[in-house]
Amino acid sequence: MEPMVITMAREYASGGSEIAKMVADKLGIPLYNKELITLAAKRSGLTEEAIAASETQRSGSLIYSLYMMGNTLPLADQVYILQSNVIKELAAQGPCIILGRCGDYVLRERPNVLRTFVYAPLAARIAIAAAREDKPYADRQWESVLAKHDRARASYYNYYTENRWGEAKNYDLCLNAALGHEACAELIVRAAKAMEASHTA
Repeated sequence: MEPMVITMAREYASGGSEIAKMVADKLGIPLYNKELITLAAKRSGLTEEAIAASETQRSGSLIYSLYMMGNTLPLADQVYILQSNVIKELAAQGPCIILGRCGDYVLRERPNVLRTFVYAPLAARIAIAAAREDKPYADRQWESVLAKHDRARASYYNYYTENRWGEAKNYDLCLNAALGHEACAELIVRAAKAMEASHTA
């Protein structure tokens, strides 16, 4: 049986990263987030900075780039393919959590994958984002700051997949972080165990 893998997409500053860490601790499995950048860098010879920067960009046409192949593949597309291969290999090695990076789509043909999405009310997200920032923004600017981050994530996801970022039908479980991080983590753990049990039945 394929190892259980949990993928998590999330709105910016929704608390999804913290929830993912809690799930990883509860299940005793590794969580891969920025580690995917490090692994892709080791594979490619690219710097981690270059890979991290490319994650917020996208080329003109992935299909055209794949058609052209050779060394003409834009950096953003190279990184997407590199990270996709890393994600598939990690998923094959054992149970884990993949945070972001189109993980749900990359593993779309693989069984035993729980695809989750975390969102949260605007006020809660502003509080989380404000606590993270070294350079505080005026209260009236926060909504546009969060929207900008979400647009970047949606643009990247929508470009590299056949799905729409944040649409419930693309995930097995969508959770409002306002329920509480502990409650969300526990719901994901229960869903993961239920899915795994169904695959072993």
